[in-house]
Amino acid sequence: MALEFVSHYPEWHHVLFKVKDADLCIHFYSDYLGMGAVSDQRDGDGKRWVWMRFSENPHSPLFVFTEEPHLKVPAGVPPLLPKMCFRLTDVKPVEEISAKAKKDNCLVEAAGYGGHIRGYFCVVSDPDGNLLEFSYQLSPKPGQTQ
Repeated sequence: MALEFVSHYPEWHHVLFKVKDADLCIHFYSDYLGMGAVSDQRDGDGKRWVWMRFSENPHSPLFVFTEEPHLKVPAGVPPLLPKMCFRLTDVKPVEEISAKAKKDNCLVEAAGYGGHIRGYFCVVSDPDGNLLEFSYQLSPKPGQTQ
């Protein structure tokens, strides 16, 4: 008897970020991920909401920023979303992002090989301290897919 898993939640719609400065985040995610703002508006309470999406894929999940200028993250408290990881098609873009992030003073881990599971990667911090990992899988173990 074969079991088939059917999700009651078939579509990943968005990730929500509380940010201090939406303009900084728009610039960062446009620059590092090629995302574009598809909506930038204020709700009835005057709170700013920015919806961003990968420009080349109109069906990709949204990144939604709610701007909270007085947002304070207590020292020593780890983020709820420790890291988002993005898989790249080659080593060269990982190197380029690492160099750019170093120049932009937001590099957390420089490009390097992290073993067969992590591949070749670098880690970058967005303006609010959220971490993004960019990786290229060099050599999966035999029998495993990339």
